[in-house]
Amino acid sequence: MLTLIRNLTFGVVLLAAIVLFGTSLPTWWGGHFGGYRLLAHMFASGLVVVGLPVYAILRWTDWLSPPMPSRGSSWTFWTLLLTGFLTIASMYACMLPSTSTPWMITLIDFHGWIGATMLVAAIAHLVTFRRANSTAN
Repeated sequence: MLTLIRNLTFGVVLLAAIVLFGTSLPTWWGGHFGGYRLLAHMFASGLVVVGLPVYAILRWTDWLSPPMPSRGSSWTFWTLLLTGFLTIASMYACMLPSTSTPWMITLIDFHGWIGATMLVAAIAHLVTFRRANSTAN
């Protein structure tokens, strides 16, 4: 049952990352971020903010007992967590009252790039995790 919950949690995080990337794409070419795209982006970001730590805890507790994860799965897991944390932290920093406008613009740019990197890390983690599970069976 724990495995099912862990896999569903990762599925939610992966799907939310895809939605986040998809809703942010038009802004990469100067588009406006508003309306239903912004609403979908904010909803999916909530799923990542909650789902990523839950997945991290479930995955980490799963690795405390043998068999240990493959090196690739471990690297992609930690990359996913790092990029996810930086994505969340960059937008959180924008909300602080001490952030100036130029610094906020820099943080938003960083947020977009690190968010795209998070999607790549999530897909890589899916691939390495599935590969490790297929060779274990």
